[in-house]
Amino acid sequence: MLKIGDTVAWRHAWGTDPVADAVVTGLDITFYPREKYGDPAEEVSWDLVQQNRVVVSLSNSCWAYGSQISPQGTDPNQWHK
Repeated sequence: MLKIGDTVAWRHAWGTDPVADAVVTGLDITFYPREKYGDPAEEVSWDLVQQNRVVVSLSNSCWAYGSQISPQGTDPNQWHK
């Protein structure tokens, strides 16, 4: 499960920037992949993240689609394949 307060690996610029760590400050579950708005949640399954049905707010004042994040210590570009 991914929870608010967890640290994730994140790629800015739609997944093209180098991997950086970021802390999750908010989670929204969307009905369809790559929607920007959804229903707030305290935690989500990593399956939903891999389906790209989660929008994540981050401690660095950025937000990300599920495809831009992965568990800390992994590369989102490799983890989603």
